[in-house]
Amino acid sequence: MADLIVDFPHQRNRRGVRFADTAQVNIVERHQDYHTENKVAHHELWYTKAEYRDMRLAIKEDVLEVRSKAADGFPFNYPGDDDVGVCCIGIEHLLTPACILEVKRCRARCIYAVLSAHARPSSSDMDIALASFAQTRKVALRARTLGKLHRDSA
Repeated sequence: MADLIVDFPHQRNRRGVRFADTAQVNIVERHQDYHTENKVAHHELWYTKAEYRDMRLAIKEDVLEVRSKAADGFPFNYPGDDDVGVCCIGIEHLLTPACILEVKRCRARCIYAVLSAHARPSSSDMDIALASFAQTRKVALRARTLGKLHRDSA
């Protein structure tokens, strides 16, 4: 324990996180935003707050457009590769209130399952991982199916 930078406590908290007895420290060289050899400026490497705001606004507009077209009876066009609709990849979970609620419920179930597994005195890292996996298996399979659909439409 003398070689550790931080001495982690061994007590368990019912709603907390437990750390390993040992820590591994990796030193990473600081990233420079301005590379003299490439002349790449900070704004070319990172999104600005305004760009993030614009992305969130574009997502809202796309969701509203998909909902509006669905209400008008247009066929659902997942990849958005024609003039009828927008691409729904990445916004599927926002298209209906039921989808939004299911995402929130899934996250809550996963958090509860992980914290419950963590609170058991005999739980291992594998028990905690399996608790998470059990709650996310359905959405992982759905994501895989959507990925295949996107790949096939490209």
